[in-house]
Amino acid sequence: MPNETASFISNASNQYKGENQMNRQKLALGLFWIGLLIAIAFAGIGSRSLLHNLRTLTIEENNATMWADGGLLWILWGFSVTLGSILAAIGAFMYVKTKSVFSWLTGIGVLGVVFAMLLVWGRVYNATLFGIGGTIILVSFFAIVWIWMKTYAALDMPQKIAGSFKLIGYIFWIQASWFLCGETAKMHLKAFEGSSVPSPIEIMVFLVLGWLFVLMGEYKSMYSSSDF
Repeated sequence: MPNETASFISNASNQYKGENQMNRQKLALGLFWIGLLIAIAFAGIGSRSLLHNLRTLTIEENNATMWADGGLLWILWGFSVTLGSILAAIGAFMYVKTKSVFSWLTGIGVLGVVFAMLLVWGRVYNATLFGIGGTIILVSFFAIVWIWMKTYAALDMPQKIAGSFKLIGYIFWIQASWFLCGETAKMHLKAFEGSSVPSPIEIMVFLVLGWLFVLMGEYKSMYSSSDF
């Protein structure tokens, strides 16, 4: 009888843990999909309607529509990628059962930085800030390349290929950072006063290629794992 009781308690405990894990995964996947839908609905679909208004209407005329500057839809559109990406990342952290601190850092830390940029520093151009930030980005890039060179030999071939794809993506990102710095600064420098606002086509190309190569690297890394 004691053995049967212990076995029953053990089975009940395992069943509870299994159900708790399933509920946790369902919640995690729910957060991921909600984040994705918010980003698609507002940043993807909503942007088409808003940009049509901004191209064809004055700001006063636009404010008479559902996309009024400062209105609910405008605010939701402005924070859609931020909110969507944070929810998706929190869902991902919960799904893989990593330490809860990462979820808290993502939810509070990232959102806090975004609000600080918008509400505290605003849109004021600060050459010193750009200089410090640019230096950190540049040092970080070359540190990543250095680490990649030092760890490459210890990787198996699939991981080497995955890492190579990611490194190409990082190279495109550093190009985007450099050109973004130049085109942003140009709009605030006396020598370029009166010049037309540049169309950052090359920045978009660099960003898209960077994301695609990093995605290919992650995809290759995932399917080279022994778990798949």
